Amino acid sequence: MGTSSFAALAGMGMAALLVMFVGGILIAALVLSVAFRLVVGYMPSYLRSLGAVVLTAIVAVVAAVVLGMVLHGAASGLLSAVVQFLVGAAVINYLLLAQNGSQIGYGKACVVELVYMVIGFVLALVVGLLLAMVFGAAMFGMH
Repeated sequence: MGTSSFAALAGMGMAALLVMFVGGILIAALVLSVAFRLVVGYMPSYLRSLGAVVLTAIVAVVAAVVLGMVLHGAASGLLSAVVQFLVGAAVINYLLLAQNGSQIGYGKACVVELVYMVIGFVLALVVGLLLAMVFGAAMFGMH
C-alpha cells in the first residue's frame, strides 16, 4: 500500500503548521522579553518568557472555549481578548521577576502586556502586508 498524494500533502501541511506554531511561540517569547526590557529596564530570562507565553496561551485557549460555550458572537471574542490581557499580565507578574527577585507589580505587568500586544500587532501587520505584496505579485504576474 502506497501513500496517496493527498496524504502526503496533508502531512506536509501539518508539518508546516507545526513549524509555524513553534516559530510563533519562540518569536512571541522574544517579543515579550523586549517588551519587558522596555518597561522594566532589563531583559528577563528567555526560558521564563517562553514559559509565560506558553502558560498564557493555554489559559487563554481554555478561557476562550469556556466563554464560547457561554456567550455567542462578537461578545465572546471581545471578552476573550480582555481575559487574555488580564491573564497575561498576571502570568508576567508571577513569572517574570524584577532584578532583585520580587514581583514587578500587576500595574507594571499590565503595561508590559500592553506593549507586548502592540509590538505583536505591528509585527503581524508588517508580516501580513509583506505576504500580501508577495502573493499579490505572484497572483497578478508582476515581476
